[in-house]
Amino acid sequence: MSALWIFFAFLSIVATGNTEGTARSFIVDYENDRFLKDGEPFRYVSGSLHYFRVPKAYWKDRMTKMKLAGLNALQTYVEWSGHEPEPGKYVFEDNYDLKTFLETAQEVGLLVIFRPGPYICAERDNGGLPYWLLRLNPNMRYRSSDKTYLDAVDKWLSVLLPMVEPYLYKNGGPIITVQVENEYGQYFVCDHNYMRHLVEVFQHYLGKDIILFRTDAPSDSAYRCDAVNNTLVTADFWVPEQTFKRVFDVVKRAQGKGPLIVTEYYPGWLDHWGAPHAKIDSKKMLKTFEEILQFNASVNFLHCFTVGTNFGFSNGKNPPPQPTSYDYGAPLSEAGDPTDVYYKIRNITSKYLPLPPGKPPAPAPKLNLGTIELTASSSLQEMLNFF
Repeated sequence: MSALWIFFAFLSIVATGNTEGTARSFIVDYENDRFLKDGEPFRYVSGSLHYFRVPKAYWKDRMTKMKLAGLNALQTYVEWSGHEPEPGKYVFEDNYDLKTFLETAQEVGLLVIFRPGPYICAERDNGGLPYWLLRLNPNMRYRSSDKTYLDAVDKWLSVLLPMVEPYLYKNGGPIITVQVENEYGQYFVCDHNYMRHLVEVFQHYLGKDIILFRTDAPSDSAYRCDAVNNTLVTADFWVPEQTFKRVFDVVKRAQGKGPLIVTEYYPGWLDHWGAPHAKIDSKKMLKTFEEILQFNASVNFLHCFTVGTNFGFSNGKNPPPQPTSYDYGAPLSEAGDPTDVYYKIRNITSKYLPLPPGKPPAPAPKLNLGTIELTASSSLQEMLNFF
């Protein structure tokens, strides 16, 4: 009997050892200024894909094209207003089917940089905050320790975070890092208690070992404004106004040791009503992109990698208002077609990360609808009479 007990005890030890040997891990190696993924040095090259701007039927198509460009991760915001259009009424289906989005990323082989806000900006109406917050309290102070605001935030995060916790990398999912708020250092309130509260909430639901980060347009004052412990400092990078050396110098002053990360690297800029299509010098943008990779930094290239659509009245005004199409000079067009910049990015990325087998597909055939003439019109006043 004792021999049998010893045998089973031995099997238990072996099984435990195997589990530990195959455990997934994603950590920060501060000493060497890098990430470690399953014990190996790692840096990500990702692209933004906002699930609420791309129909669910096309998520896998866009992700596959991102993967074929050499990217190993994607980045997305979570839009609170879309998931909770009315207090306590939650939407996690169709274009807001977050679980399927994360599962599709896992299937395609992309890691996920997760940006749950609660405020996201993203050129969305009210920065992704639900309109009904002001109905709760017309004097509510957004993005602060205001009790009515925090109560609503806490309730929302108590729904969202337990839902995504199984999708963390350590639990077998694709999520490797989570952002706290969004560009808070550029907001005038500078409420450190608010930032600390968010960190505590994220750690409560996702674990003390979750890698949290914050991002700002790099400046000493911005990083002081949103300073909070247990978060990596990352940067927005706007070419051609900045050089990567200046950006990283500011980040290093704020962070000290740790990996260098560009959370938003722009291939273009957003469009505004009444203005020409925004463009930047793609030659310089691509040159700087390669310099960032040579510096062994992680980079979210690009904001955005695939263009999306502001359906309905979801577009923001920052100001002036944005149009329906969210272009940003992205490598994948609103129709999901690779642009010239896409192939140039792929060529650069291939020098630093292995490309998966296969080639990006050709642009999809389009239906020519010809010229559509609009013959009827109505004034704003006539429309207002219906309300």
